[in-house]
Amino acid sequence: MREKRNFAERTRVLPSGETRKKYFLVYEGKKTEGLYFDGIMNSRNEIGIDPLIELVPIVRSYSEEGWSNPGKIVDRILQNLKEAESGIISYETLLNWIMDYLEEEDMIRNNRPAAAYMWGILEKICIEKMNVKLSDRVGDVGTACMQIAGHIDTESQWDNVIEDVPAVIEDRALTYDKEIDKICFIIDRDRDSFVSTEEKDQYHDVLDKCRRNAFGFYLTNPCFEFWLLLHFEEVLGLDIQKLLDNPKVSAKRRYTEQELRRLLPGYSKSKYNVGFLMSRIGKAIENEKNFCEDENQLEYMVGSRVGLLMKELIK
Repeated sequence: MREKRNFAERTRVLPSGETRKKYFLVYEGKKTEGLYFDGIMNSRNEIGIDPLIELVPIVRSYSEEGWSNPGKIVDRILQNLKEAESGIISYETLLNWIMDYLEEEDMIRNNRPAAAYMWGILEKICIEKMNVKLSDRVGDVGTACMQIAGHIDTESQWDNVIEDVPAVIEDRALTYDKEIDKICFIIDRDRDSFVSTEEKDQYHDVLDKCRRNAFGFYLTNPCFEFWLLLHFEEVLGLDIQKLLDNPKVSAKRRYTEQELRRLLPGYSKSKYNVGFLMSRIGKAIENEKNFCEDENQLEYMVGSRVGLLMKELIK
C-alpha cells in the first residue's frame, strides 16, 4: 500500500499554528470509490471540508492489485504501519517500492505486460541471485536496493533503470501519525469479500482490528453503489430485501447498480457524473439515517457508514 504521491506531504503548520490531520482513505474498490473521493478532494471548498483535514488516498502497490478481501487489506495496512515505525521492511515491500518508482517515472504505467515482466525479474533476482524470500526482512534497504539494481542491468534490457536509488526508497513508508491522523476503511459487505470459515468470523475480525487500532470502519451493505443511491430521495422507496440480497438482474449488473443507473444515467463503475453527486452529499447524509449505521448490525442489514465519515470531514 502506498500514499497517492500528489497528496503525500503533510503541511504541518498552518498560518494559525494548527497541525493538519490526515485522513487516510483505504478503498476496497479501486474505481468507483476512487472517482467519488477524488471528487470530494476537488470540491472540498464547496462541500465544506474542514481546512484542518488533509485527505490522503491509499492505493495498491503492484503485488496487492486486485485484492478485494477486507481482512487481507487491513492486515497489509497493519504490516505497513509496523514497517514504517520500525524501519524494517520485507523484500516484498522493497520490490513494491521499486515498482511504484517505475510507475511514477512512466516506465510501466498502464502497461500490464511490462509491469508483469519487471516484477518477474525482481522476484528472480531476490530468489535466485540474492537467496532471499519475499517475506524475509531487509537488512540495509539502500544496500539491498543497490544489489537489486546491479542485477537488473544484467538480467534485462532495462539499462540503468534504477540509477537514482535514493528516489526509490525516499519517503515510501506511510506518513501516518497515530497521535494525529486517522485511517479510514471504505469497504463493502459484499458476501464474496467477507468470507468467513468455521475457525474465523472475518467480519468481526476486521471490525475488532479496526476498533483496537482506532481505524475508521465505514462499511456499506450491500456495496458502495448503495451509498451513491443515498444521494437520491428515491432510495427510500426501493425494495429493502432486494437491496440486501442484491441479486443479478442481468448478465452484467445487480439490482443496486441497475437502480443507480436509472437515477444516474450513464453510470458505470469506472465513469459517472461525480460532480452531480457532490451537490447532494447533504441529502445522502440525511437519507443514510433511514437505514442502518450501526457497525455490528450492518453485517446483516442494508445501510452505510460513509455518511458518518462525511460528517467528520465537513467543518
